[in-house]
Formats: sequence, C-alpha cells, structure tokens
Amino acid sequence: MPVRPTPPRRRSSGGVARLLLLLLLVVGFGFVASRSEATPPPAAPDPAAADAARAIDALLDPSRSAQAVELLPADFEAVTKVQVGTQRALDGTVRAVHVGGGCSAPWGDDSTRWNFGTPCRSHDLGYDLLRYAEKKGSPLSAEVREALDERLTKDMYTTCEVNPRGTLELCRTVAGVYSAGLVVNSWHQRWGPPVGKPLLPLLSGVAVIGLLLWHRLRDRARSAATVEPDAVAPHRRRRRLGTVAPATPWTLLGVGSVAVLILGESAVALARWAGAPEHWVWPLTWPAQTAVVFFVAAGHVNAAAWSEITGSGGGIREYLAHRGSWLLRLTLVFAVVALAVPLALEVLHVPPATAEGVVRVALHPLWLLGLYLATVVLTPLLQTLHRRAPRATSLVLALGLATTVWLDTVTTLPWPDHLGALALALLAQQAALAYREGFRPSRRQLLLTAVGGLATLVLGVSTGNLPRAALGVEGAPPALAGPTTSALLVGLVHVAVLGLVAARLRSLVCRPNVLRLAGLASRVPMSLYLLYLTAVLLLVSAVYLPRRFWPELGAPGMPPRALLAIALLVGPAVVVFVWVERHIWHKPPPVPVWNHTQPGLGTVLSHGATVAGFGFAGLGLVGFALMSLGTENVRVDGVLLDPVQSLVHLLLGITLLHSVRSGTSNAPRTWLLAAMACVPPLLSVTTSPSPTPAGVLVHAAACALVALAAVATAARRLISSGRRGHA
Repeated sequence: MPVRPTPPRRRSSGGVARLLLLLLLVVGFGFVASRSEATPPPAAPDPAAADAARAIDALLDPSRSAQAVELLPADFEAVTKVQVGTQRALDGTVRAVHVGGGCSAPWGDDSTRWNFGTPCRSHDLGYDLLRYAEKKGSPLSAEVREALDERLTKDMYTTCEVNPRGTLELCRTVAGVYSAGLVVNSWHQRWGPPVGKPLLPLLSGVAVIGLLLWHRLRDRARSAATVEPDAVAPHRRRRRLGTVAPATPWTLLGVGSVAVLILGESAVALARWAGAPEHWVWPLTWPAQTAVVFFVAAGHVNAAAWSEITGSGGGIREYLAHRGSWLLRLTLVFAVVALAVPLALEVLHVPPATAEGVVRVALHPLWLLGLYLATVVLTPLLQTLHRRAPRATSLVLALGLATTVWLDTVTTLPWPDHLGALALALLAQQAALAYREGFRPSRRQLLLTAVGGLATLVLGVSTGNLPRAALGVEGAPPALAGPTTSALLVGLVHVAVLGLVAARLRSLVCRPNVLRLAGLASRVPMSLYLLYLTAVLLLVSAVYLPRRFWPELGAPGMPPRALLAIALLVGPAVVVFVWVERHIWHKPPPVPVWNHTQPGLGTVLSHGATVAGFGFAGLGLVGFALMSLGTENVRVDGVLLDPVQSLVHLLLGITLLHSVRSGTSNAPRTWLLAAMACVPPLLSVTTSPSPTPAGVLVHAAACALVALAAVATAARRLISSGRRGHA
C-alpha cells in the first residue's frame, strides 16, 4: 500500500489565539489565587493601634497632616524602622511623610515630572501605620486603606492642577494610571495591611501551570492530527446528526443521585439563608441525602471499568491511569470554582457570611469526588477480597465504620469523620459488587431493610442521638455533608426502596432520550456544574440582594456588576467545554490499547509514575478541598500549600497518569517536565517565614526522586542513540 504523503504543516492563527488565551487565563488565575488572606478581626483593641488610627485620620486631612507626626505611637519608629518628617506639597499644605519614600512603579520609584513625590511619601507613611497596627495584633479596617488610596488619588489630580507643566490632560492620564494601580494592588491584598509576599514561588508556579497545560493541549492536538481523514468525516457526521452515546442504567443512577444531592444541598442552604423555619427544611434533607446511592452506582461502574481494562490486557497500573486521569481532570473545575465564585460574590457585594456559605456548598462536590477517587484506587483490592471472602470483607468494613462513629464521639479530631465516610462508601461499593455477582435480595428483605432503617433513623432523631437534618449539617464529614450514621440509615432506605420499585422504575426512566441525556451529563460535568453555579449565583443575588442586583425596578438591562459576575463563571464554562469536554461529549473516551513498557527500568518508571501521579494529585486535591472549610492558604506542616502550588501538584499528577495511559512514562521529556514542576512547591516551602522540616523533607524528596528519573531516562536515551550510531 502506498504511503500517503504528509501534508506540510502550516501555522494556525487559531493555535496562536489559543496560546494567548491560555496565557491570559494562567496569569489571571495566578493573580487571583495569590490574593492575601482576609484580615481577621483583632482579638482585643490595642492602645498603640488606636494611636496609629488617629495619626491616619490626621494624614487624611491635608490641612492638619503635619499633626500626624505628633500623634504617632511612641514606639512607631522603633518597630517600623521608618524615618518620619514633614514636607510642603505643591498645593501649599505641609504633609507628614515617610522620608525616603516615593511613588512606586514597576520600574522603581517614579514621582513623574509633575512631582507626585510628597503625596506619595505621605501615602507611604499611612501604609507604614497600617503595617504597624498589624504587627501590634490590631489590624485596621479595610476602609482605612481605601481612604488612604482615595487621598493619594485626589492629591495627584490636585498636583496636575497646580503644576500641569503644559500637559494637563497627560498628567491626569498618568494620575489615573497610578490610581488604578493603587486599587488593583489594594484589592489583591484584600484591602488589608500592605505586606509583601515572596514573588519567586508565585511566578515560577504560574509559569509551570502554563507549561503543564500547554504540554497537555499540544499532546491532544498531535493526537487529533494523527486521525485518518477518512475516519473523521463519519465521526463529525454523527455529531451533526446529534446522536449521543447513551449511558448505562448504573451511570444514570449515579448521575441522578449526584444531581439530587447537589440540588438538595443548595435548596437547603438557600432556604436557611432566606430564614425558612427549620421544621420545614429538615424533612427535605432525608430524600436529598443520596450519597450512599451514588457510591452503590459508582461501585458498579468501578467494577465494570476494572473488568473492561483487565479484559483488554491491562492491569492495576493501567486501570488507575485510565480512571484516575479522567476523574482527576474533573477536579480542575474546582480550581475555577474556588476562585471565581468568591470573586463573583465579591463583585455583587454579597455579605461575607452568605458568601462563605455559598462557597462551602459550591465546593462540596470536590470532597465527594475525592472520596470517589479513593474508592477507585481500592476497587481492585476490594474486588479480590470480595471474591475470596465476601462476608468477612463486609463485616470488617462495617466494624470499621462503627469504630469511626464511636471515635467521633470521644475525640474532636477530624480524621474519624473522613475514615467513616470512606468506610461507608466502600460498604456501598461492596453492595454493588455483590449485585454484579448475582446476589438479589428478596422483596421481604428489601421491605424489612427500608422499614428498619427508617425506624432507626426516627428513633435516633427522637432521642436526640442524631440531628434531624441529614444534609447541610455543620461539623459533619465534608464528603457527605451530613452525619455518617444518618447518611447510612437514609441510604439503606433509599437503596431498599429502589430495589422494590426497580422493575417499574427501569421501564419508566431507562428510555433512549433519558439515557442519552445522562450520558451527556456524565461526559460534560464541568461545564454543566459551572452553569449551575451561575444560576445559583444569580438566584442568591436577585432574591437576597434585589436592590444591588437591579438598582431600579423595571430596569431594561442587567447592571454591569451582574454581567461581570456571570462572565466569571460562564466564561470558564465555555473554555472548559471547548478545550476539554468538546472532544468526548458525544461518546465516552475509549479504553486505550495499552503500550506496555519495556521490562526493567521501563516497568519501574511506569509504576513510579502511577504512584507519584496519585500522590501529587492527592496533595493538590486536599489542598483545594481544605479551602471549602474557610482556609485559603492552607499549610499542614508545610506539605499542603497555597492554591497556586496546589494546582501545580494537581496538574503534575494528571500529567504523570496520562504518561502511563499513553505509554510515555519512560520518555525523558515526561520526567524533565515533572522535575520542573517540583521546583515551585519546594521554593514555596523554603521561602516561607517558618519552613517546617516535614514540608521541606517531603518536597525535597519528591524533587530528588523525579530528578533521578529524569537523569535515568535521559542517560538511557543517550546510550541507545550511541549504540544505534555505532551500528
């Protein structure tokens, strides 16, 4: 057969546009993710901080600015090492200033030819007082910093009036640019104390995020370019006809249970924010707590995937790479949620308490997804144990669940909750495995299970041993959003009822169009979830903040703030669909033909990439998940890092798992890229004010192992090339 000539490659303007868009998104993420933590309220007012506030009040009034020197706290210069003096501004007023200060610009201090120097130095003194109050443990409010910025803006425009130098409009333009820079910088620091952060970890982390995303998109483009033209036409024709591959009934059950769980938790939260009576709210949580149903369906899907991959010649390594690379990709949407949702709520001026609740609800599926990933990893082991000793395996899991529930009553540590949720998920998965192997409970057993579970739940609520609500309970395991015991009892009732009505329900819902919709939802969950959050955001704003959402009743258009808030979620949804989900929305990704690596080093690298992929992804996933508990820059012994480094870990894990799936885990470029990605987290740990030994050890060891793999693969490539050259 003749070889078809390869057409010459042409530069695509679309490729350049995608690269520029990727650069814009990565830089924007880095800027938003690196915002300072919200300033906590002071535990007790400090007299010295009160003196600092009085000095700032004087600075804000040009006519008495010089009095600020006398109002400074007694130890101000000793604490801040700042030399204070007075200077006459061009408008004739005498200002208290930070001697040696100036107008900050990207290229250094620049007071411009119109001489903004004195107002800038007075503004610097105000910032010094903010830092002083923060060091004293009594940070001043955000309004104080905002007032200082407004004072400098007015002073710069006044300087343009009294000293235009023949270019009044140009002076006003420069003053506007400086003022915009002030606002952006203060917003980036959440209007708190102007404390700087190390830039090297941030910049390197953002660069690595861009590199990892570009590498993945380039690989996808190359894979698409290798598809035969004859195979593309029918492929596209099927899309134009709108034929979507239907889901299996188990996938439909999983999609439906997740939808009910998310909608139920959102409805409960919205009802509570609206002030609905609790006796109207808690009954809704019992039918909405479908976590157990989800894990039963997920267990069946996991077992089916394990059987399919082993049937195609794969093993544990290939199973974990195939399932993990796709499921971990879903976690990327929560990087968007964790940053875009709070920002959109801030744009709409939603109160902080309400915003915190919305973010918690929005990030709840991340915990659920993390628990699902744990069941995916444990599926091969538990399926083997189930085949050998099904009753003993279920008994051990049940005892483990009971133990964690008991430990939760005697300790305040969070780990019993997480272990209990995992044990419950694995028990549900065991039920799915038993069903796959032919176990069918009788209708009498199902009826007794439903009645017994409901009676036990009612008894627990009546005696006060269980809360009335089974969803949206504070202090409950985040993955379940409710007490483990309540989730178990409600889940038993749900599963038993579904078993009783299974035949009728199957004929009612397992229709072609319903299955196609479920298949579509299972393949584009990220886009759908972002659009759903957009609707929730609009509902929260329109119902609870109507005057800010529509300032005038009957206004013909939506206000700019609302449009910006919508764009913060709809824009990422479009990007996610076009770059990630557009290629698979019509049918599930196929199980690849496994490219088994060579024995020896290749096998070691493949196993190492699988373990390291899940390890790095786990660090990133937990780092983002902890943000849902109200912690923004999370540091657990220096191992879990800020959002930028968490995303680096997550992308690195996805990249390594994809290398196993594509058979490139023994390629030097894979490990060279991984070695580069290990550097920013290590920099973040070592440049922190108080680096911990555990954090330094973990990240340094990871860098060393990855670098060793890069050297080994590069050396083998050079040796192989040398041998071919001699031959």
